[in-house]
Amino acid sequence: MMKTLIATTAAALISTAAFADSHAHAETHFALDAVEWIDAPIPGVQLALVWGDDATGARWLFKMDPGVALPMHTHTHDYWGLSIQGAWVHIEADGTEISTGAGDYSRVHGGEVHADRCDSDIPCIGLLDFAGPRDVALAQ
Repeated sequence: MMKTLIATTAAALISTAAFADSHAHAETHFALDAVEWIDAPIPGVQLALVWGDDATGARWLFKMDPGVALPMHTHTHDYWGLSIQGAWVHIEADGTEISTGAGDYSRVHGGEVHADRCDSDIPCIGLLDFAGPRDVALAQ
């Protein structure tokens, strides 16, 4: 029940006026296929600021092409991740893999070493809600 409530709330928030705060036009609904993606430093990964201020904590969409894998890394701050499309695989430091599908969500604690991969025939898309500035550091 709680999982459904969180997924429904997140989906509703994406389509509200709050989503428009970071966009130049005054629309109140944005279709996922109309999102303006920016390329991340890793080929096959794109990001889009949904709303918020990245200096204090923001909500980001990410898109990973099928087969793309991110190396082990950390973030300073906690984040919640909600899978929207595809099979987004979270890989813990000990190698444990957790595959998520649309509507699944997880919490990653700041400083926790992890990796990610897209195991779909379609791009993996998810929403990340950072509890502070978004950063990334490759694990040693």
